[in-house]
Amino acid sequence: MRRLKWDNMGVRVDGRLLHHLRFADDIVLITPSISQAERMLAGFDDACGKIGLQLNLTKTMFMRNGQRTMTFLDSDP
Repeated sequence: MRRLKWDNMGVRVDGRLLHHLRFADDIVLITPSISQAERMLAGFDDACGKIGLQLNLTKTMFMRNGQRTMTFLDSDP
């Protein structure tokens, strides 16, 4: 984790940059955008591969939090 170049990624919480949370064998990547999440996940996957670990894609999830935008199809939400 320390070798990942995430110094400018994540979200600010109380003046500190927060980009991940770890618990046991789980990790949560915290980002303000999908593009940043993709970059962080690719870097994390690469770092895992270098030490012989592999992400379990069936257990990998993406969650979005924030404002909801209405999607319309033929003028219907």
